[in-house]
Amino acid sequence: MKKLSAAVLASIAVFTLPVTASIAEVSSANVALTSNYVFRGQTQTDDGAAIQGSYDIKQSKDDIGWYAGAFASNVDLGGNSGLEVDLYGGWKGSFGKQSNMGYDVGVVIYEYTDSNTNGVTEVYAGVNYETAYVKLYMGNGSGIDSYNYLDVGASFVVLEDIDLDLHAGRYLSSPSSNDLSAALSMEVKGYDLSIGATYEDAGANDFEFFVTVGKGFDL
Repeated sequence: MKKLSAAVLASIAVFTLPVTASIAEVSSANVALTSNYVFRGQTQTDDGAAIQGSYDIKQSKDDIGWYAGAFASNVDLGGNSGLEVDLYGGWKGSFGKQSNMGYDVGVVIYEYTDSNTNGVTEVYAGVNYETAYVKLYMGNGSGIDSYNYLDVGASFVVLEDIDLDLHAGRYLSSPSSNDLSAALSMEVKGYDLSIGATYEDAGANDFEFFVTVGKGFDL
């Protein structure tokens, strides 16, 4: 059943997103190779490498209005390997025409081709001020207890061409856990380079490291 769901989601992404892009102001794609796919402090590839791709569309260049996208990556979750396919969409707005404060609401669906890995749906809502944000995710799935996850982060320019991205997250539902991450990102000869580290205390108290090289395309 999971294989069918993932295939359906992938078909939706392939056939409907390009059509929707015809009425969008901006559409883009990205491909990347990462040494370790880490999500909320936990490796999704058993500390192995991942090849990833994404496709995004949005209503306007200034990030106001609707947006949608798809993301795919290989995963290895406790010996259950396969493909993760995510679909997401939402709406971004601002509190006034001249305001630097905005909001973001939407939904993201995580599906997996491996039949032993349950898919998850999250609804989220958040606010941001310039490059800082606070966002709450509310998730559930088949065979998965409902949960809430709080995501707080900000991005800073540390040198002319280098950004520092900071993140702190906490699962608010029992059992609760925390994760932290920091990443430096820059452009090197037309490629996007990111070097980061994460920590989580969900029992393992793990540190994870990753290096990601990607390339974006405006469509």
